Amino acid sequence: MPSLLDHINTNICDEKRMNNAGSTIYDISDHLPVFVNFKLHHLTQQKIKPKFRCMKHFDPNTFLIDLSHNLNNLNPEAGEANKLSDEFVKIFNDTLDKHAPYRYVTRKEQRSFNKPWLTKGILTSIAKKYSLQKAVDYKQPKYY
Repeated sequence: MPSLLDHINTNICDEKRMNNAGSTIYDISDHLPVFVNFKLHHLTQQKIKPKFRCMKHFDPNTFLIDLSHNLNNLNPEAGEANKLSDEFVKIFNDTLDKHAPYRYVTRKEQRSFNKPWLTKGILTSIAKKYSLQKAVDYKQPKYY
């Protein structure tokens, strides 16, 4: 048996989301049931595209030279350890962003994020299997 409400308490204070509220004249108990209609729409979840560093044109030697040049500007006697470590991390990240910037993953790479158990070795084996199977299928006569 459904229960009837005497009070409605909510933390929704936006009156635009409330369609209407009131009490119905219904004669099954000594109280009049209270109702409220809300417009509740789920927020559409934004698709988050992961980013990672593009190491395509990364050269470790030029990165280390540039990092050492930028670290020469850091004065170790200028401040306390926390401030110096924050400055070091900032210099390191700025230099790394210059040499290996972030980029969004492609659609193909994004699918591989959903299957983390597929390692590069497994994908290589799958590609080799498909190429061998294609070669075997090509050599066999087709019967219709």
